[in-house]
Amino acid sequence: MLKQITSVRVSFSPFSPTSTSSTVFLNRVFSKKNQAANPACKITVHTTAFSKDPSLIDVTFKDGHKFHINAAELTGDDIIAQVSKYSKRLSQQEDLQGQ
Repeated sequence: MLKQITSVRVSFSPFSPTSTSSTVFLNRVFSKKNQAANPACKITVHTTAFSKDPSLIDVTFKDGHKFHINAAELTGDDIIAQVSKYSKRLSQQEDLQGQ
């Protein structure tokens, strides 16, 4: 999943019930397999003490495309599916171009 991503920024309150999807996404991003796929990917985690702060995820891909995701509106699996889908599309384009 991280192969096509240049940076990930996650902002959430660990005390908020809406932060579950953010933590699920972070667990997947921090897996050994994903980090080995792209060790140059910059991962930034910002936590706040205020439970009313929104859970936000910003993902920047190699082609410059950016996803701004309000994590409170989606499940962790939905976020992972969206990011993986776009990553696979970029990988397929690279394969077709012979890179």
